[in-house]
Amino acid sequence: MPLGQQNPLKRFAESPPKLLGGIAATVDLRGDRRGVVTFKRSGTSQSLRAAGLSVPFPSGLKRLLAEEPDIELVVVERAPMGLQRSAQERDIGLLDLAGRGLVITDSFVYVAEPNGRPRGTTRNSSSPFSPKASRVVRALLSDPPRLWRLSEVAALADMNPGNVHRALAALVDLGFVERDQDAYAVADPGSLLEAWAEQTQPERERVRIPVEVDRDLRDFVRHLVGRLGGALAVSGDLAAEELAPYLPAEGALIHMADPSAFHELLLEHSQEPRPPLLARGPGRPREVLVDLTDAGVVAFARDVDGLPLASPQQVYVDLARDRGRGAEAAEHLRRTVLKF
Repeated sequence: MPLGQQNPLKRFAESPPKLLGGIAATVDLRGDRRGVVTFKRSGTSQSLRAAGLSVPFPSGLKRLLAEEPDIELVVVERAPMGLQRSAQERDIGLLDLAGRGLVITDSFVYVAEPNGRPRGTTRNSSSPFSPKASRVVRALLSDPPRLWRLSEVAALADMNPGNVHRALAALVDLGFVERDQDAYAVADPGSLLEAWAEQTQPERERVRIPVEVDRDLRDFVRHLVGRLGGALAVSGDLAAEELAPYLPAEGALIHMADPSAFHELLLEHSQEPRPPLLARGPGRPREVLVDLTDAGVVAFARDVDGLPLASPQQVYVDLARDRGRGAEAAEHLRRTVLKF
């Protein structure tokens, strides 16, 4: 159980929420983590084998079911969309601490859309997924099986040890990292990657650069990278295609860590007339996005045939929340390259 965090099933038992539709739920705990939840309505009842899931992400659910395949219901503090989909695919009931979720039994169907949004945002400096603190996550996921010392993480992340300690402590408290004396280990790389992707927001400052309809995207980006220079990393569709060919790239994302160079580019494109968007399918333009980001994003970039590609972990995070082909490319990259 994460340090300082009580298992959600025990919290659910101690303070049962009010369910919709006149349904009542009681919990017979079998320890802090497991139990039986009984639902009652209009003289009928249904009992389900339940477990609390402190790390509410698909990889966490997968790991739980591998250990206890007879679980029929999971209780979580909150239910991100990815976990909701994963539970439905596995026919597992899901409830959050507000009594919202999806439970289908022989006796009833209970549907109450959860609020899957995290309490904080990535712009909160205390979050381990904030732009600067996520350097720690990036370092840990560069070698998930490794046992890390704080000084090693600080050196790789190029951060003050005190700030690294705070980020690691937050990750331990959330259940993503385990600590054994002076060593830190990633408890579940897949859940940590999913949490990072879920809580990362696009940078606020972005420049959109259209790509001519007859121009090769890779050549266009290579030329743009050469013109921009400085500390940068190529991500998005193009990086996914280079790292794990799957879908033809229709765009790219360039992360820049040089504020002066970025603001020169921003000024240049804000003063020029915007060219008409050039279609790349039904109403979609081919374009390159350029943003100003934390230096940690570009620290793990590596040259691949003349392009400084962002790390596979970063490319996944940049694409995972895309509602279309980007999410497909991200999952293919995860299966074939990251493998966690």
